[in-house]
Amino acid sequence: MDISTSITFHVTRTGILLRRLTARKLRQAGLDITPEESVLLNQLWDRDKQGLSELAEWSVKERSTLTRQIDGLVRKGYVTRKHLSTDRRSIEVRLTTKGKGLKAKFENTGIPQLDKDFVGSLGVQPDKLLAILAAIREAALLELDEK
Repeated sequence: MDISTSITFHVTRTGILLRRLTARKLRQAGLDITPEESVLLNQLWDRDKQGLSELAEWSVKERSTLTRQIDGLVRKGYVTRKHLSTDRRSIEVRLTTKGKGLKAKFENTGIPQLDKDFVGSLGVQPDKLLAILAAIREAALLELDEK
């Protein structure tokens, strides 16, 4: 197989490069978070107080990986983790005041603008590209029997 024509290869490579770019922008902005942590924070900035299972499903991460990332955010003081009184097995993750305060600093990194800059320069409709990527992701989840 000629890997230069592999969509899987190109999507994976693009993801790796975008992660590196995101990490650089976070460092340059003086933020002490990883790209993966920024994804979780963004999800919580959109809707605070989410369960670990919701965050795991949304982020497509193994529960152990997600737990490790949440542990890091707790250590940094950006989120708290709390067992629900209704079900001790369920854990809710909440932003702290410090975590909420990161949002403005994150928005100034230029990361939120990357989609517009990259996709816009191609003349591609962002919603169409997102639909294609979502369809690929859904097919992969089905293949992994996670859907």
